[in-house]
Amino acid sequence: MPERVWKVGELIRQINLDLFRYNDIAVEGEVSNFTRSGAGHLYFSIKDGRSQMRVVLFDSNARFLRFRIENGLQLIVRGRLSIYEQKGEFQLNAVAAEPAGLGALQLAFEQLKKRLSEEGLFEAARKKPIPMLPQRIAIVTSTTGAAIRDILHVLGRRFDGLSLQIYPVRVQGATAAREIATAIRHLSRWQMHDVMLICRGGGSLEDLWPFNEEVVARAIAACPIPTISGVGHETDFTICDLVADLRAPTPSAAAEIVIRAKSEICRQVDSDIRRIRHIIESRVIARRERLNRRRVTLYRIVESRARSLRARLTAARDPLARFPTRVVRERQQLEALAATLNAVSPLSVLSRGYAIAFSRVRNRRKPILDSAVVQVGDPIEVQLKKGRLECTVDAKTMGVESVWPDNYASREIE
Repeated sequence: MPERVWKVGELIRQINLDLFRYNDIAVEGEVSNFTRSGAGHLYFSIKDGRSQMRVVLFDSNARFLRFRIENGLQLIVRGRLSIYEQKGEFQLNAVAAEPAGLGALQLAFEQLKKRLSEEGLFEAARKKPIPMLPQRIAIVTSTTGAAIRDILHVLGRRFDGLSLQIYPVRVQGATAAREIATAIRHLSRWQMHDVMLICRGGGSLEDLWPFNEEVVARAIAACPIPTISGVGHETDFTICDLVADLRAPTPSAAAEIVIRAKSEICRQVDSDIRRIRHIIESRVIARRERLNRRRVTLYRIVESRARSLRARLTAARDPLARFPTRVVRERQQLEALAATLNAVSPLSVLSRGYAIAFSRVRNRRKPILDSAVVQVGDPIEVQLKKGRLECTVDAKTMGVESVWPDNYASREIE
């Protein structure tokens, strides 16, 4: 039987005291079972091929992490060993962590880059065009650095008389990212500028880190003003460069991009004028030649139609010239026919004292050509030159002899 029987709490406290000599150790392992509590505490396990142990990183220390802990990440965790009294679990109370084989800042950069890329903040479709001749330019940078001097020198040399507004911010340190984001939001809200430059000179990754913060990237993405990022040297790349509408390798290059030299613009204008004049003259010459060809074609068409009309007019004039002679001839023929008709017309015969006798047969008048077709006592009609007579047959003869009235014959003898 052991000399002493420990209570659970006493034993755990004693073990914690014995573990105090492990109050500052570093352990490397792969992250698994990662969770974040509502209070901001981080709970996860680190493991290797044989073992694993629990790790807790309280909010007071987790807020200083530059990267996000994820499952599968290889970490070097620094802290002290202890046993959690309520559950009797062995754990590592971490005070700091960094990626194994890769710097914390570099990992944070890659994680934020991947996350913002998945959201589409780097897409070319959302980039706004930079105006060719901005009149009002905003510059977000430090007023004490060399970057602002280079920018002002380049702008003054290339195009004097521009309206510039410098929004002074810190470009390095713990509060720099918040100041830069605030400046961008204020300028966005004012909307008084045509373009915005976000610049600082070169430095280490730690020095340039404010331009890799998510708050700055979000502010640039939401900015309605076209933005140009000129951070660090040509070999430096930041999240700010990727989100901005245009990246310049240096602050001086950003100033050269934002405004073209006045002499260059004048040369471009002269070149455009010459090109436009050449285009207009070429089109005028082409149109004039086409108009001349159409004029010749139209003249030929009109001339051809005129010849055709003249030929038709000449062809129509000959029959018209012969028309009076034809009229006289036709009139003579008509008169001869009229004379012939008058000669054989019954009316002409009646005008010489003859009459035409008609019989009535079934309400129809029929000339009497033979005395045999009527009987004594039949009614007949006698047509004279003027008027007609209704008579009755009193007598008739059956030969070719003629009966002449006595008085008419006596008048003829006289």
